[in-house]
Amino acid sequence: MPSPRRTLRRRDLLVGGLAGLAVTAAAAESVRALGEAAGEPPFPEPTRTGPIHMQILAHPDDCLYFINPRVARVLDDGAGLCTVVLTAGEADGRNTWNEAAPADYAGYAAARDNGLRRAYARMALGDPDAPWDRHLACLDSGQDVELCVLRDRPQVHVLFCSLWTNLGRLTGDFTRLLTLWEGGLDASVILPPDGSPLRDEATVDRATVQATLLELIDRYRPVALNTLDPDPDPVVGDKLGAEQRGYSDHIDHTAAALFAWEAAATWGRSLTVESWRGYYNRRWPGNLGRADLDVKGDAIDVYAWNGGAACDHPAGCGDRLIAGPGAGTTYGHATHPRYETALTTAAYDDRIRPLAVRGNRLHALGDTGWEDLGGPDVLPHLARSGTRLYAVSAAHTHDPAAHIRDVHTLDLATGAWQRLGNPGGQGPAARTIGRVTAAADARTELVCVRHPDGGLAVRTRPLGGAWGTWTRLTGPAVHEAPAALAADGAFTLLAATPDSVAVWEGDGTDWEQRGLDLPGLTGAHLPAGAVTAALAPDGRIVIASRAAESGDVVLHLGRGDEWKGSYVPLEGGVLAPAIALGPDGALAVACDDGSGAPAVLVLELADLDLPAAGTCALLSLPWSRGDLTAIKRPALAYGSDGALRLWAVGVDGELWTAGAEPGERPPAGWEPAA
Repeated sequence: MPSPRRTLRRRDLLVGGLAGLAVTAAAAESVRALGEAAGEPPFPEPTRTGPIHMQILAHPDDCLYFINPRVARVLDDGAGLCTVVLTAGEADGRNTWNEAAPADYAGYAAARDNGLRRAYARMALGDPDAPWDRHLACLDSGQDVELCVLRDRPQVHVLFCSLWTNLGRLTGDFTRLLTLWEGGLDASVILPPDGSPLRDEATVDRATVQATLLELIDRYRPVALNTLDPDPDPVVGDKLGAEQRGYSDHIDHTAAALFAWEAAATWGRSLTVESWRGYYNRRWPGNLGRADLDVKGDAIDVYAWNGGAACDHPAGCGDRLIAGPGAGTTYGHATHPRYETALTTAAYDDRIRPLAVRGNRLHALGDTGWEDLGGPDVLPHLARSGTRLYAVSAAHTHDPAAHIRDVHTLDLATGAWQRLGNPGGQGPAARTIGRVTAAADARTELVCVRHPDGGLAVRTRPLGGAWGTWTRLTGPAVHEAPAALAADGAFTLLAATPDSVAVWEGDGTDWEQRGLDLPGLTGAHLPAGAVTAALAPDGRIVIASRAAESGDVVLHLGRGDEWKGSYVPLEGGVLAPAIALGPDGALAVACDDGSGAPAVLVLELADLDLPAAGTCALLSLPWSRGDLTAIKRPALAYGSDGALRLWAVGVDGELWTAGAEPGERPPAGWEPAA
């Protein structure tokens, strides 16, 4: 995504018309410049009554569209919140669909900021009109930001950086945030929204933005960082809406994610990081149940100023360009975390132990605490096959041709790491591989990722031998998280597509690919996202997924062309289900529900055998709901004695655990694991 190098200088801006803009900075009633109030500190510290979650975003509505309902769930759990919005989001300066209306960049930016404050006040206090205190915060980085503190819940902060990314409409230059990241733009101009304490005609360069984000992370010390997608999927078919050229997301979303990942990696401390899909959502089925859609849609309605509530802000109290009502049917009907699988289990030191990516390091939880397992810095995603762990390292570079996303494997038996690379080399192709999966039988190990040209790519290794080269398996565009299974020389690879499930079957060398026709309650089953799978003792496969347009879980049992489906209602949740098979035919399923709590179901494989072949039946069984909010997909494993162990990362960023003896339901009460 390279762009021509531009240098913005004050004289260029004057020629381009910036000096003629009436950008006001009149103080609103609740705006106070720092230092003017006697005894006020240089930067109001957050009220630390609990853990803080930080969002680093491009636009004021990004967290509402792409991260919610997570934001609402952690607020309900009592967490503090700090959301950093990098751009002014000024677009063409019109808070109307009437293209003949005059442009008011500062006014439209202010309306969007007002909408975000109102949406957060609604989620945090139930009152969109709750007051905020607004400050000019002068950071050590040299950048000034607008800091907004929710007066009656001072744990909630919003910071507006207000970079003017559409200034090119006046100057003729390309001034997007991604151009600043890649070095094609020397500096970005600040656009003070109407009523903001920010000052006119300030500029910031890339190093300053980077220093600002690092300073804010260090100041707030969040336990979790949410951002957007640094590696959006390539566009398949025609470009839709505001997607950037070649990628299924907005160009500012990608840049904000790259800035955020660099700041998190530089900070280097234990931090739970998550990236969230953006415009990609419109190309896939919705995955939200009614409970989640209602929460998400309500916040978006407030942000959009739907209903026309009284407003004392001249710029308006929301973004009139939001097509409502509610979450809509484009990218608002889904919420997809990219790295939900930062937690897994393995037989380690003669017992089942949880392993997790903490910060950007791989750790195992031992008897005396967390142990760093060495190796490279990795993304928050893990896969395990036998005694091997697989992870992906990343270099989010300023040069688009130098991006690195490489697969690495750790042999838990020896502690040896090995780099396996990826099928796309460096640059744009490397960014498409998604999450890694692996499987092994008695003779061969296999690792699998997406191929940049569509389908999958595998690399195999005979036990005791060397890894072969990456081999492409042709097929359709698939979800970034395939599943892999192996038994007696027969490998099965499964992945969701936008309209079905694709399967590859082979011996590791020769492969056949086809679509898998899984039965649903009405017609063919359409998964809402990633599928997971496990091999039953009789050679059949158990597939778990969420049903499209709902949070309900569907379990399929079968092989070849013969499948039975069991539809298990669950009120919401955004994490793909994890499954584990016990020694006596027990099957455990774990994900999250509409409240964000870990939801666990224990049943018998025989329950999945009840429907007739080719049909899907309703299976109403009770889920056990944990008493915490999970921010990563729960990990689960059965011991040889049939006892079930569960682990989940809570809102505090720490690991929690629960367990059940054979035949028992998992308890609602979870306890700290470390």
